[in-house]
Amino acid sequence: MFATAVSPRPATPADQPVFRQFVADKNRLQQNLQQLIDLVATDAPADSIRAAFRRSREGYKRVEWLLEYYQPYMATRVNGPPVVEVEEDEPGQHTTPPTGLQVIETYLFPVSDRAQKTTLLRELTVLLSYAVRLEQSIPADRLTDGDILDAMRQQLFRIVALGITGYDAPESRSGLAEAAVSLSALHDAFIPYSRRLPEATASALEQRWIAAIRLLRSATSFDEFDRVSFIREQVYPLCRALGEARQSLSIPVSASGRFLSPLIATLSDSGAFRPDYLTTYSEFISSPRKIALGKILFFDPLLSGNNARSCASCHRPERAFTDGLTKSRAFGSRKRVDRNAPTLLNAGLQKAQFYDSRALYLEDQVHDVLKNTHEMRTSPEEVIQKLSASKQYRTWFSDAFGDGLTARNVRNSLACYVRSLTSLNARPDRYLKGENVLLSADEQLGFNLFLGKARCATCHFFPIYNGFVPPHYEKVESELIGVPRRRKIRKAKLDRDPGKFNAYQKELQRFAFKTPTVRNVALTAPYMHNGSYRTLAQVVDFYNRGGGRGIGIQLDGQTLPGTPLDLNLQEQNALVTFLNALTDTTGYTHRPRQLPVVEGHQAWNRRKPGGRY
Repeated sequence: MFATAVSPRPATPADQPVFRQFVADKNRLQQNLQQLIDLVATDAPADSIRAAFRRSREGYKRVEWLLEYYQPYMATRVNGPPVVEVEEDEPGQHTTPPTGLQVIETYLFPVSDRAQKTTLLRELTVLLSYAVRLEQSIPADRLTDGDILDAMRQQLFRIVALGITGYDAPESRSGLAEAAVSLSALHDAFIPYSRRLPEATASALEQRWIAAIRLLRSATSFDEFDRVSFIREQVYPLCRALGEARQSLSIPVSASGRFLSPLIATLSDSGAFRPDYLTTYSEFISSPRKIALGKILFFDPLLSGNNARSCASCHRPERAFTDGLTKSRAFGSRKRVDRNAPTLLNAGLQKAQFYDSRALYLEDQVHDVLKNTHEMRTSPEEVIQKLSASKQYRTWFSDAFGDGLTARNVRNSLACYVRSLTSLNARPDRYLKGENVLLSADEQLGFNLFLGKARCATCHFFPIYNGFVPPHYEKVESELIGVPRRRKIRKAKLDRDPGKFNAYQKELQRFAFKTPTVRNVALTAPYMHNGSYRTLAQVVDFYNRGGGRGIGIQLDGQTLPGTPLDLNLQEQNALVTFLNALTDTTGYTHRPRQLPVVEGHQAWNRRKPGGRY
């Protein structure tokens, strides 16, 4: 843990080198954008326009670290995803069009569209209007050392999770060069701190900055860059050195109520993520007693309307809390529920639940499942009536909660148990931490493909590998990928499930689904919301062909690129090998041996942990 101290008084704007650097970089960005506008307006050659665009993107990357920290909304207007957004909580179909560099990229790459000159100039003018006032978003008179170093740390995380993966420059494929520019900006901003460090410490840190920047600048191929080694040997040591420098300078850790812990040095550190920060109330925060009680409830069939099925019926620990079925069996019949059972491992590491994101909190998800006619088919009143008949349950609830056994506390204890199912220590994680473990050549190739050429990490974000966007972790992304009704490689038909449209009635979200984690995916077949793919090799083939469009599905608004990834068979196999290596269920496969006795109910006391089906 980093040392704490009294925060130094913020410098005034005139004395603040970070703010001066930001303004100078902002002015260069403004000049770059004006040059780009002039080139487009005068019909300059396409290669000149693209070169000016790249300069503009690199100009933005010098200010990104501070802008994202203090004004993430303004950052989305300058460099947000090129997708139309819809307000889920507002009535109607009101949408917000995207603006910024990523939108402009679509006009210039892979080929320039001269017919869209007027529209392109309009987009550039809007972007310039934002760029000229970026410094208004930075609290120059309130910049503290703690915030500045935290902003640097978050930018290092952003480079790893978004920058080098090509997330915000998918067509220009300039992510590596931009990462080098971003690191250079951080290096320049750190110089005043470096001068206050012991000479040996400053020298060692300087070498780390330079080595990381030099490696990125020397990269000759976006596809072949060794991202795994770069993270393990360059970025993570730099992150740790930056944390040690903070300690040496007695700069306090910035107070944070965020999902991402302010105390960790790298994204792969233990305790990097704090699921309890995704709860609705402070009294919902986990405790060992709540978790232990929630685990017993998870396996108890008394929580179902027929006392036969439990949460574990569809979420079996030995299958990474899935059930191996295309779709789970519905309550009391041979019919099936609407969707495939997702893993619960790391379900607490996201801000939306269910495939259609209709529940924002795990407590709400629990409530939905318990009352669902096809799942547990019960009610809060019925559950409380049954559990109250057990002296053991009454005692456990009194020990875990001040107000004892209530429907709210049943939901919270189950949610706390699910939040405890955090599994982020697979062999690739341990390798990145620098532990004495090995990755095979195929695993390393697959890992690099996942982070680079195969574009997996542009939706399944490192290191949780779900759609919770780092490093702010405020938004959970959903995608339209064109899942077929059944596996076909040509003339496929789109699955009829409308996805998020059912939950929010937004046409823009029809057929969209939340991006799930791919951790422990080797244990969770079959795949997709409808279980249409039996093997990981089939899933990789689907993406390699360009998703739904690549197999004949005409889907307006597909967010997955419809062009093939051009992965050869060796690369596809290596990707599967890496995905298999993400398995880590250590400590989570144990089932309770017995359930609490319910006095006066002989039949109930014959129930088995996990239920009958």
